[in-house]
Amino acid sequence: MSRMNSIEASGFVNEERNPTDLKSILHNSGEWRLVIVDLLNLIPATRRLIVEYLLTKLSSLLKNNMINPIFLFAEEAHLYLRETYWEDIVTRMRHLGLFPVFITNQPDTIPEAVYRQADNIFLFNFSNENDLERISKAARIDAESVKMLGKTLPPRYCLLIGRMVSDIPVMLKVRSSELKTMGYTRIFFRNDTKRQGETYWRNSEAIH
Repeated sequence: MSRMNSIEASGFVNEERNPTDLKSILHNSGEWRLVIVDLLNLIPATRRLIVEYLLTKLSSLLKNNMINPIFLFAEEAHLYLRETYWEDIVTRMRHLGLFPVFITNQPDTIPEAVYRQADNIFLFNFSNENDLERISKAARIDAESVKMLGKTLPPRYCLLIGRMVSDIPVMLKVRSSELKTMGYTRIFFRNDTKRQGETYWRNSEAIH
């Protein structure tokens, strides 16, 4: 009964006559398609409900060849990865045609089973020892190299590790974007409007 009440309170299930059909959205029409599921401002229970539904539905559609293989980008993966059965999806992803990309700034929260299945790692600057220790275990190069390079990466540089680079670490400079990014640092101390704009952009670059 409590689960039914939780589902009703989430607003995820209602009596709408024209509900969203995930199959029709993802059905191949000969064009590339990007679908964004906004989980912002949702309570953990509702977020978990939506994520598990999407994983179950996508698995079913792919298993029955009702949609083409897809890439699934999990932004802020640490917020819901531990609360769902992602590990089961990850271990079967190649058979299903589901290719997840996990994006997080808390690598130590990602289950080890997920790292073991990772083909490639895109690493930006990290100084936390626990984060680097977790990542180094999944890398196919020696752990000390990962830790050393991860700490010394300058802003807007990325370390590529994995099959994409034949297990040879490669450092790349990430091109800046003119789009407004959402991970910037808000500054408390600022002198004037011009200074504020400069500080805003530098922090946006440093984080992304």
